[in-house]
Order: sequence, then C-alpha cells, then structure tokens
Amino acid sequence: MYFIGIANAVAIRADCTRSMVGAVLVNQDNRIQATGYNGAPAGRPGCLTAGACPRGRLTYEERPPGGTYGDCIATHAEMNALEEGGRRASLGASLYITRAPCADCEGAAWSRGVRRIVWQAPSGITTLQRPPRGV
Repeated sequence: MYFIGIANAVAIRADCTRSMVGAVLVNQDNRIQATGYNGAPAGRPGCLTAGACPRGRLTYEERPPGGTYGDCIATHAEMNALEEGGRRASLGASLYITRAPCADCEGAAWSRGVRRIVWQAPSGITTLQRPPRGV
C-alpha cells in the first residue's frame, strides 16, 4: 500500500480533465527509481491548463472511458515513469499505478523488463506478474 499511496500523491500532478493517474517505478531493493503522471508532453499546452485535449472536451457520454486514445494528447503515467527511469531502472522492477494499465502500457512495461505491475482496483490490490518468455 505504501507505493500505491505514493502513486496517488503523484497523480495529483496530472494534467487531465478525465482521469488523474500516477505511477511509481520501484527496483528490487524497494527504492523508487522514477515517477510519472498523465499529461501533455513537456512544453506543450495541457488539458487542465489550456483545454488543449480534444478528448478532454468531451463528456463521458460522448466518449466513454477506455477504447482508443487517438484523440488524447496525454502521455500515460506508466509511460512517463518508464521513460524517466530508463531501461536499467525497469529491469526486474515493479510498477505501481493508481488504476489498471491499458494494453499498450502493460506491453511497454513487460518489454522494458518490469517483473510485476500493481494497482488499486475497486476490489483491492491487483498484481500482474511478468508472463513467461515465449508467451
């Protein structure tokens, strides 16, 4: 719960009108390697700060959660943490997130060597272990 709590604190920095997500990359020695939150790339107008996201201007009825994100300008929290930490920090690490990862972020985490992904689901803490090689 400690690292999920930190991910929740990191999510406060998110620049999204639809969902504030935080992520924490933690190495095998339980040391934080990187954090990330969802928002526009550095130096670009954001959703909350500038109303720049086409997806962010839509209601949940117009664009339900999930689906494709082609109309979203944000980089996901998981991707920001993975990029900030780099490949070396990801090897064997755990990625703690405030919500379930999308398929793209899950795949990126596995390909960078993350060994488990942990998030707070409505039913409690959920953990995914890295799938065996060749699967």
